[in-house]
Amino acid sequence: MKDINSAPGNASFDSFWQGLSGLARQGVDAVGAMSWPMLLACAIGLALFITILPLVLTLFLIFLLVKWASNSGGFGWNKKAAAQQPPQ
Repeated sequence: MKDINSAPGNASFDSFWQGLSGLARQGVDAVGAMSWPMLLACAIGLALFITILPLVLTLFLIFLLVKWASNSGGFGWNKKAAAQQPPQ
């Protein structure tokens, strides 16, 4: 007998889980079919990607915050005031 009080979204979660399981199976099959040198190259490439991407994003956010803070007038040189001063 079918459950008439099934949880909403249960069908979409099941389809998501089936798709994720299928992708995981394909990944395991692809890794199993690789040669050792190719597997080593992929591992090194993935390690570099995982290491460098967060570093790049973090540095971008730090420089963005520094630029935002310097433009807010909290500190730094005031370009308008410097341009309005007469030469001595």
